[in-house]
Amino acid sequence: MHTRRTALAVAALLAAALTACSGNEPAQGKAERAAASSTPASETPDCGPDSQLSQADWIDQCGLATGMETEQPDTELAAGDTFAYKDGIKVKVDSIRTITRFGEFDDRPDADKTAFRMTWTVTNGTAKPYDLDNLGYDAQGATTGGQTQSLYVEADSKQMTGRLAPGRSGTFTSEYTIAKADGKDVVFTMSRMDEAWLEDGSFLGEDPNWTGTIK
Repeated sequence: MHTRRTALAVAALLAAALTACSGNEPAQGKAERAAASSTPASETPDCGPDSQLSQADWIDQCGLATGMETEQPDTELAAGDTFAYKDGIKVKVDSIRTITRFGEFDDRPDADKTAFRMTWTVTNGTAKPYDLDNLGYDAQGATTGGQTQSLYVEADSKQMTGRLAPGRSGTFTSEYTIAKADGKDVVFTMSRMDEAWLEDGSFLGEDPNWTGTIK
């Protein structure tokens, strides 16, 4: 087993080197974007240089007007968007919300931190069970940067583990804190570590990132 993993690692490094030389990274999949809601004229957002909108809200409300939306790569998504991997696995970030309910033994945030929950849905569009442990994820600040910390909250949470049957979907959560000084915009990244994904070089493509505001 150790020898096989070493061989896979060497193959991955060689593939990465070749890809870097060619400057042509393979795409892991494509974006399936949620339909943008129309904004009434009386509520037209301020998209100017002095706009008070958060980064995520500016992209959501002003991207179309500025032509930015058409330039967004498939790996840059917003909450509500889905990333469809080329083998049939799909991931959708459903929401980014402040945690307001805690169990008796749950961790609670310090006064200078915001506790938030990422909720996402994985759909298995392949013909065989999918090992959810092959998916890795992370959330970080997206306003002025900022590092998050994992938070143990059992109430209303669901850890992603086990196998997902073909044609089925599962919704999962992860809980974090971020310093209030770092704002409320976060970026959530999903990575895959499937053996087949490593062997064929698919992992070399850019991982999908979802940017959104903690609601």
